[in-house]
Amino acid sequence: MQRSPVLFIVAAAILLAIGLVHGFDEKEVMAKFMESAEACMPEVGATDADMQEVAKRMPASTYAGKCLRACVMKKCGVMDANGKMDKAAGQEKAKQYTGNDPAKLKMAVEIADTCSAISVPDDHCEAAETYGACFKSEAIKHGLV
Repeated sequence: MQRSPVLFIVAAAILLAIGLVHGFDEKEVMAKFMESAEACMPEVGATDADMQEVAKRMPASTYAGKCLRACVMKKCGVMDANGKMDKAAGQEKAKQYTGNDPAKLKMAVEIADTCSAISVPDDHCEAAETYGACFKSEAIKHGLV
């Protein structure tokens, strides 16, 4: 099954790369995402196993893995200092990766709108994991996975 471009845009911009998109260099985007994750590893005490889960687009199995995702979201500027999703920053990233394709951008914005409106734990690491679950759920609803 082909993975959707829009979800990758949202996830790479906001949390994780779950889907793939046509019209941009997926390898380049994933490389930048993984570079941020590698920089976060020592900050949060993440292990190689935590990184493998990120690379395989799996949910985090450890608290450090959740914190790794929160760190990446913060480095990308899509999670604010309060542990909440910065919808405007996510939309800017989506524009960057969609090349302003209206259909892709609309779907990315819809997913970001839905997920930014959910209630998340005060703990930033747990919040990042909750956002990730929302992105995946919304991608399924949109037929992207």
